[in-house]
Amino acid sequence: MDIMIPLGGGNEIGASAYLYMVGGKKILIDFGIRFDQRYPYPEPEFLKTLAPQLDAIILTHAHIDHCGAFHIASALYPDTPVYTTFETAELLSVMVEDAIKVRYIGKEESASNEYKLFDEAFLRIERKRFFSPINIGGVEITLYPAGHILGAAAVLLKWDEKVLFHTGDISLKDQITVKGAVLPEERVNFLVMESTYYYKKLEKEPEEKLEESIKRILERRGKILIPVFALGRAQEIISLIKNGIKKGTIPPVNVYVDGLAREICNIYEHNIDREFFNFFIQPAPGYEGLSFEEACEENIREADIIISTSGMLMENTPSYIYAKIIGKKEKNGIIFSGYLSEESFGYRLIKNRKQFKQFKCEILKHHISAHSKREELEKIKNTLNPEKLILIHGYPGKNSREHASNREVVHL
Repeated sequence: MDIMIPLGGGNEIGASAYLYMVGGKKILIDFGIRFDQRYPYPEPEFLKTLAPQLDAIILTHAHIDHCGAFHIASALYPDTPVYTTFETAELLSVMVEDAIKVRYIGKEESASNEYKLFDEAFLRIERKRFFSPINIGGVEITLYPAGHILGAAAVLLKWDEKVLFHTGDISLKDQITVKGAVLPEERVNFLVMESTYYYKKLEKEPEEKLEESIKRILERRGKILIPVFALGRAQEIISLIKNGIKKGTIPPVNVYVDGLAREICNIYEHNIDREFFNFFIQPAPGYEGLSFEEACEENIREADIIISTSGMLMENTPSYIYAKIIGKKEKNGIIFSGYLSEESFGYRLIKNRKQFKQFKCEILKHHISAHSKREELEKIKNTLNPEKLILIHGYPGKNSREHASNREVVHL
């Protein structure tokens, strides 16, 4: 009997973890975290009950909702290899370590055991190139480019003359920093597809483009904060502003990049041979002897645009500190660039603006996403024409029979 069970990331976005039992083998794809302090990741005990032994762990990409707890799952299976792309492995070393650090803010002394688990799990990673098959008994695994971010992979599983394509987070369109996804040409029996924007009616785009919003705020001598995800979104926004300054659609102003995005840019640079920093765009400096909030105030005085993590203005992150300072003046602006979880401060700020009277600045939202929109997801479905479609990684409507819920056994 061949089955798939979402341990997390089924009827939700966050804590992605999918257990496949196919061809007599047990394969785990992803093991991430969610923005919920009570239940931060899928239950390791439940995984161990379902699969006392595991043949492989595959990580699709380095966003923490897909990989942030992989070391916890890997610790249960110390002899099981972890497969991912070369680029994802490099990004993991930064992203997961930072996720651990954030989780233990204020109780750093408790983090040592989890850092140890991460170090041990990292040694189990086997780096693979796209289109290079991995054979596990009678199951063949191939990683396909998924677009989305640097190193992101979709997973093709083949066993007993059956073919399954697990998209992970996928984008068909080329972005500035990464090419779009590559789909398999062979017939697919089962398509397990993300549905981040499958059900969601996207908000109407603002009449002005992002470059126009930036230019308008700058022309009234306002300061701008752009909260970003450190991995992927930051590099796209930096590239967009850099191109805008070059074309003249954005004035030549000082731009500081703060938070984890600085380190991720360095990884991107040597993997895609692109420079992110120049005379106008620089990593935010540090200031010896100043508190972090004092350093943020100094950076705001020096720079006209701050690009900083986290993208959702989660409390105690650099962007949250910057937002509290920039929000005090009406001429300033905060520009969100994509998905906001309902648990985030950014979501609450946009939805309940009147409750936060200390934020007097203009607040805008532009949608710049590395996920496929519904029409692109429909194109994937129609191109692959599977016998069975299974939707995951989204919030389904009441009548979505194709969507898999957490802990649901899906027969293949």
